[in-house]
Amino acid sequence: MPLAEIGTLIGALAAVAAVLALAWIATRCLAMRLPAARFSAAGAGRLRLVERLPLGREEYLAVVRAGETVLLLGVSAGQITLLKELSADEAAQWTAEPAGAQPMPFREALRQVLQKNQKQEGTKP
Repeated sequence: MPLAEIGTLIGALAAVAAVLALAWIATRCLAMRLPAARFSAAGAGRLRLVERLPLGREEYLAVVRAGETVLLLGVSAGQITLLKELSADEAAQWTAEPAGAQPMPFREALRQVLQKNQKQEGTKP
């Protein structure tokens, strides 16, 4: 490979690296200047999704906590509908952590799914 081609290749790679570096710097500067663009940690803000129940491909029910208010929402592709503002007692049932409830370890959940799939494959004609 001639020396001129190697120089051209190195120049092109340097240009790509410079564009990527400038893009990264620009996004960092914008993120610092626009506080509305910052994302808070899950549950750290005043708006929090408590639970979601899928009803179809693009439809679901959602329990959302907005400050001290807890809302039951119906969500579809075209709109969001307030179904009910939950009373303090109803809200306490949704937002309270179940006693002794711990999430299932990933390994156990995967094992259960694989066993279920194996059983279904075994029963197919």
